[in-house]
Amino acid sequence: MRHWELRKWLSRHALRARHLARISVAQRASPRSNQGVNSDFAPPADLADRVSRVWRREGKLPASLPQPAVDLLVFADGSVWLTGPETEARTGSLTEPLTGVRLRPGTCASVLGIAADEVPLAGMPFPGEGLDAALRALRAPARPADPAIGRVLQAIRADPGAPVSRHASGLSERQLRRRFLVAVGLSPKAYARVVRLHRAMALARASSAPDWAEIAVRSGFYDQPHMIAEFRRAVGSSCVRFFQAAAVGG
Repeated sequence: MRHWELRKWLSRHALRARHLARISVAQRASPRSNQGVNSDFAPPADLADRVSRVWRREGKLPASLPQPAVDLLVFADGSVWLTGPETEARTGSLTEPLTGVRLRPGTCASVLGIAADEVPLAGMPFPGEGLDAALRALRAPARPADPAIGRVLQAIRADPGAPVSRHASGLSERQLRRRFLVAVGLSPKAYARVVRLHRAMALARASSAPDWAEIAVRSGFYDQPHMIAEFRRAVGSSCVRFFQAAAVGG
């Protein structure tokens, strides 16, 4: 499929990234856009170390944070695509069902043999047809994961506000960035930015009356204005408005 055809095809499924052309609900509205399906499932037990979740979407996409992971997408016609990790949330509506398999960091490179930073955000075709084929590909023998990057990932999740250099585990900044990109598809700093967003929302959901200034500090932001700016960049609204919209959307 030629490059322009690929983008046109993804656009029909409302999956083009915002930096290509952010899709508004009005532009992609469908008869079922106000009846969105938003379901998440645990992965098959034998794939739990390679897959974090299986999800299904249809109609209006829910308010959501960007996901710093590679996804295997299965469209209604059975075609399978890989799409890269996000730093900005996707918006719009889907005119037909879409199933996704969210890969854990390192799975794309170690199991599928594709460096995560080679998977474009706009997507690329993947061999096979249907969800069974996608899961079968993920059951292939894996090459050893990069243990240094595994430790860095754990450190970032534990303390996303710490300088990335603190997590380098003996690697130079250049080595860390190169190996992290292969495993995750984002730079360490970009990954930490998204992790901070998820940390903030987790803390807000755990509180009956969120203290946003405290949440900002506990999530690794410099302060509340920094957190607000990061949310606006990633989801197009402040953390408070996003929290309210996500709560209404269930």
